[in-house]
Amino acid sequence: MTIEHPDPYAIGCFSTLHPNRLVTESIGARGIRRNLTELLPGPAPYATVPLADGVELHYQPGTPGAPNQVAAGLAELFGFDGHNIRGVVHFTGNSAETDSAPGMDDETFHALYEGLAEICNGLGVRLWRQFRPDELVSVHYDDLAPGDVFWFVNTARRFMGFRDFPADSPTLKSIRDARILFCEDGFEITASGSFTERADRAPAGYWQRTGNQLLPDRR
Repeated sequence: MTIEHPDPYAIGCFSTLHPNRLVTESIGARGIRRNLTELLPGPAPYATVPLADGVELHYQPGTPGAPNQVAAGLAELFGFDGHNIRGVVHFTGNSAETDSAPGMDDETFHALYEGLAEICNGLGVRLWRQFRPDELVSVHYDDLAPGDVFWFVNTARRFMGFRDFPADSPTLKSIRDARILFCEDGFEITASGSFTERADRAPAGYWQRTGNQLLPDRR
């Protein structure tokens, strides 16, 4: 049963973290709910960790999947020690001890990712975000190193570095962290935050340098 919400602009956010540190996300209407028994079937009832007000972590204790170190570290960060979390975990809003959970609100969603970033920084790993199965990931501009292949509109270019905008640039007034990304052939583009890129077109050497691999997620 969905919940009617008077604000048409309110959103609900769900997130799924795999052991390979690949994240899938779903953002939609506030009234959407997820059935947790369907998300986490298995030999034992799923477990719920109430990380904070407005966000819960759900996992299947009986799964033979790989250890999910990031999820376990996140639970510990929020004060829940001793959880042997394996396999896929799901983040939702408060389920109120039912098998149906709403999404997180926007503020809680971003707070969750601040926690995930802290854990990943501590582990020295990159948290990948995948919006479409086997197709897209979000690669941070800061992950590029001089000499990497930068793909733009199906064209491969050799990334060289960044330049700062002039202090009085109108671009900086609207995008505070904007920089100029420039390539060997003279191509330039405004860089801010992250860009969406095809998984099979990640910069050359990128996976090896960060110690991650992007594998097809068919589970």
